[in-house]
Amino acid sequence: MNLTQVKNSISGPVFPIVTPFKKNFEIDFDCLKKYLDFLYLGGARIFHVMVHTSRFGVLIPHEMKLINETVASYVKEKYPECIVIAAGPIFGPLSLNIEFANSAEDSGADIIGYYFSERYYNDNQIMDFFEKIASKCNIGILIHEQQLLTIKGSNLMLFPIDLLQKISEIENVIAIKEDSKEDDYTTEIVKTLKEKLAIIVSGGSKEQFLKFAPLGCQAYLVGVGSFFPEIAVRFYQNYIDGNLKNCWNIIEHYERPFFDISKKLGWHIGLKAAMDFMGIMDATERPPLCSLSSDGYQEIANVTKCILNA
Repeated sequence: MNLTQVKNSISGPVFPIVTPFKKNFEIDFDCLKKYLDFLYLGGARIFHVMVHTSRFGVLIPHEMKLINETVASYVKEKYPECIVIAAGPIFGPLSLNIEFANSAEDSGADIIGYYFSERYYNDNQIMDFFEKIASKCNIGILIHEQQLLTIKGSNLMLFPIDLLQKISEIENVIAIKEDSKEDDYTTEIVKTLKEKLAIIVSGGSKEQFLKFAPLGCQAYLVGVGSFFPEIAVRFYQNYIDGNLKNCWNIIEHYERPFFDISKKLGWHIGLKAAMDFMGIMDATERPPLCSLSSDGYQEIANVTKCILNA
């Protein structure tokens, strides 16, 4: 597929890839491949390696690249019709980001997403980052748009929308993951960029998608779909069919109950506990990331059981 075809293929549920660990904290690549099969058989067609969900914060750069390479090469060989979005490093110099783009492209990924982790000093700094990566690869690029660190210590700022418009003019920038969690800002992003970029909304999953799809948002990052992919696919099909009542029933009976518990305990480790309960992967996390307490695990197990029986 060319980049336009890839961009136009990004619609509906997007499935983030959770990195499994063995009890000795090594990456469990066999389990990772089984998880990719599990998602595909449940209806997943867009696979997204992500800096946080994929645990890049506790990986060294070589391991981050191995996750990208494993997901891309395995999915593209076994399920070539699918879209694979790799991830740039969570830290490191421009040269490392370019290295990740070339590695992901060589492995067969369609897109690589970039999370800008340095402090914001000026627009030119970020524009230069994306332009130089794009000039060194042919793979599609996704902007992982989130609130930026500033020069004022702990203060955060929203990505300037006019800067995002400029970045969207770069030829191989084709998608954006909107992660601000600010509804008014998200509205402006969708209205401004929907003609140029595939927009994946996150934070709120299905409910968030229903807010912004009427404005032109094309895709959403799944929540409970990570361990129950069929429900994410069913939700989107109901949306396409115009059956909003069924969409809201799915949110009410599947998504909200899990979100209420997992957000209290910690989204990422709560999600993995649910996957452990279902036998998809072990709940083990690599330190300093921790696993849930036994009481927290039981809360997740209880709500997961209710969801599966809904």
